[in-house]
Amino acid sequence: MNKWIEMIRERFGGRKSLRWSMVRRLLFGWFFPLFMLVFIIVFFVSVNNHKQIEQTIMTSLEKSVQIMRMQLKDCETASKNASYIPTIAEAYEDYLKDERQNIFGKKAENFLKQQYAWHDNCRTAELIMLDFPEEKYYVMNNSNGGTYRDIEFFYNTAEDQLCEVARTLDTGTTLVGVEGRVYMVRNLMTSKFQPYAVLALELDQESLMESYAGMWGYEKSDLYWNGELLIAGQEGSERYLPEQIVNALKDKEELYVQGGRWESIHVYRRMNLYGGTLVASVTIDKRITHAEMNALEYLFIILIVFMIPLVVQMMRFFYKKVTLPLRQLITAANAVREGELGTQIVNEEDNEEFWQVKDSFNHMSKQLKNQFDKIYLEEVALRDAKIMALQSQINPHFLNNTLEIINWEARLNGNYKVSGMIEALSTMLGATMNRKEEQFHSMAEEMAYADAYLYIIAQRFGAKFKCTKKMDERLMNVRVPRLIIQPIVENAVEHGMDITKQGRLDIRLFEREDGYLCIEVEDNGHLTKEDRDKIDRLLSPDAEVSKEKRVSLGIRNVDQRLKMIYGADCGLFIEGNDKEHTVSTILLKTDVPTEQ
Repeated sequence: MNKWIEMIRERFGGRKSLRWSMVRRLLFGWFFPLFMLVFIIVFFVSVNNHKQIEQTIMTSLEKSVQIMRMQLKDCETASKNASYIPTIAEAYEDYLKDERQNIFGKKAENFLKQQYAWHDNCRTAELIMLDFPEEKYYVMNNSNGGTYRDIEFFYNTAEDQLCEVARTLDTGTTLVGVEGRVYMVRNLMTSKFQPYAVLALELDQESLMESYAGMWGYEKSDLYWNGELLIAGQEGSERYLPEQIVNALKDKEELYVQGGRWESIHVYRRMNLYGGTLVASVTIDKRITHAEMNALEYLFIILIVFMIPLVVQMMRFFYKKVTLPLRQLITAANAVREGELGTQIVNEEDNEEFWQVKDSFNHMSKQLKNQFDKIYLEEVALRDAKIMALQSQINPHFLNNTLEIINWEARLNGNYKVSGMIEALSTMLGATMNRKEEQFHSMAEEMAYADAYLYIIAQRFGAKFKCTKKMDERLMNVRVPRLIIQPIVENAVEHGMDITKQGRLDIRLFEREDGYLCIEVEDNGHLTKEDRDKIDRLLSPDAEVSKEKRVSLGIRNVDQRLKMIYGADCGLFIEGNDKEHTVSTILLKTDVPTEQ
């Protein structure tokens, strides 16, 4: 969880990666605007195309409705001919005079044949005389598929219903649907406007609906009379017009209904005819209407598909030409920061700018390594010079002091001790002169120099001075810097010995658990607060010690030498212990090779 938080914080909260910055700018500055541009273009083209489709459909619907109106008007005119042409009316008046029904029948049938036998929009025509309804006068239009079965259906099923409707018509005309058949019905009136007959024309459905079949994208059509299905285009059509459609058509003649994305389009056209409402319902094939929309969507998808490789190529270009060279530069800079001076970057760039940057970095890194090497060698040389100078400072002081002791001893006691003291002095002079100019020698040699000094001190103080040593023989071959123990021993003698009291000195050599080599010089002198302050001042790196005594300078030199050689964690430490004695501790490392 923390890893993800850090990653998010790195991506969005801290310093921004150049790679991600370029990706963001590429996406938000180029890809997304281009994507939105294409989307907007496709969107507006789609909307415009949708409007064009709607306009095309509604225009085609209107033409089909006008054709149907003309067909119905033609049928209505044909039905009115039965009243306007006096043939039937005169024959009926003759019938009323002499009641010769056979003569009326012939005239009526001849009139029906003349008017309706070849009418384009009629299948059959039936004349129902109210005075003698048992007589049947009809005609079939064979050219429109009229058959005797249509006549039988009329008299067996539709006649009574049509006569019932006719009683309410007066001089008007109406449409009546009977079990999927459509009839135009009107009354024939006498001169006194009394109905004497009912004329029923069965309309040819295929002829009426033919105009809709020619609409753009046509799938099926239905015709509703006063909300009830009049002509069904296919099986499964709704018997009644949906209420929401009826309500929507109350205030307008045309209605365009778009279904879901993959659903068909439905258009409706209301016509007020014959005292009722005729609604044409047309369904448009969704495959045709969505073909152009699909083409636009495919175009949009193709554009996006072609844009993605372009974006990938651009991101790859920026990564190879910008991000990768910068990453190499950052890696090399981090290597230099970690101490790998002289790190070089291979120049494989074909662009001039990054080639120059890498070349400048390589030159800078090389110069930095050369400068570092030069400074390092100078510091090493300076360190060696300081060590040699510190060692040389000891020699004249100690030699002068030793000669003074020898002179004092010779004057007081004679010459029998002189030889031993001179021998000890010779040993010490050999240590200080360092004819081989070696910085390091064995611990055994270093202790020999300290023993020579202790011999001289023992001769000076006699029974008032006692020294014990506890040495780890395994450490006697360890190589250590020259003259680090004798100055500490001398300091312990100078500051820890009281001529009026018994002086004691304990020297211990051992290796600590952490691997450090430890030399302890313990004297029975008491370490006062003034002594502590003086020691802290002497061992401070910035202390002014020009006026200090030579012994004090000796312990300071030992501490500085050890720190220069082994590091800041080593050196000289002077503290008091629980016996109120003073313990001087020399701490150094054992990584100097031992003598073979």
